[in-house]
Formats: sequence, C-alpha cells, structure tokens
Amino acid sequence: MPNPTSSNVISFKEKAMADHVKPRNDLLVIELMIQNIDVAQILVDIKSSADIIFKRTLERMEIDLSRIVEDPSPLLRISGEAIMTLGTIKLMVKARSITRIVEFLVVDRPSSYNAIIGTPWIKSMQAVTSTYHLCLKFPTLHGIETIWGNQKISQVYFGAELK
Repeated sequence: MPNPTSSNVISFKEKAMADHVKPRNDLLVIELMIQNIDVAQILVDIKSSADIIFKRTLERMEIDLSRIVEDPSPLLRISGEAIMTLGTIKLMVKARSITRIVEFLVVDRPSSYNAIIGTPWIKSMQAVTSTYHLCLKFPTLHGIETIWGNQKISQVYFGAELK
C-alpha cells in the first residue's frame, strides 16, 4: 500500500470539476474494472459500511454464483428496512493502477446500480471523495490518481432509484 508523502497531497481545485452543468446534490457514480470487466454504474457511498454487489450484476458478468460463500445476514438500509444478503464473494477490483481483492456482500434485489462501494474499499484505497467535484482521488506509487464521476449518469440513476 503506498505511503502518502508530501508529494502525495490530495487536493481539489475549483476549476477541476467534472463537467458540471450547474451545482447539484449529485451522487458519485463511477466505473471500475471488476474481474477484468469494465463495470459502470457503481455508486460510491461513504455512509455504507459494506461493499455490495448485486446478484444480477454477477450473472451479467458471467461469474459462477457457486463462488458466493453462503452466509445470509441482514443488511440494514438507512430507511431501517432489513434485507438479507445471499453471502459474500471476493472479487478483484482495479481502480486505475491499483488492484485490490474486495469482499462484497451479495444482494438479490433490483437496483439501478451494479455495485455499491462503501467505506471498506474507500479506506483500503486511502481514497478521498468529493461529491462537489464529482470525483474520487487516491495515492499511488506514481502520485495521485483520480476517478471522475459523470453528472448526467448520476442524475439518471438517482431518478430511477426514487421510482
């Protein structure tokens, strides 16, 4: 894991914003490589204490569902609603030049997102998110790398989740 040094200061500049049409309360939705497959529509949720992937996403990625370690457990949503997970699965996740093995909770329910990246992954990456700048930054051996969100995609999927 890279050690941040004085040359790896993470900062955000006003002009470095991801094509914001006008400031909104957009969610950070990014694309990552999971198991060597580009996966879009990944919600970055700093309030989530788990990394979550949906069964439908695994099926579309053609990942063998027998890899799920069955250990159903309740997952509490912010609304207080409890949903049961199917278990966990470990998958390789690549963000630019950094690869991590991530243990996802597997959930079988409809979602506009393919996965939700929470604090376990964010902390493992030493990442800093900014919904104002609509990006995620993290230190690497070669300096700071940035993953940009897409405001238009964020608005489309946020609207779909509300329905």
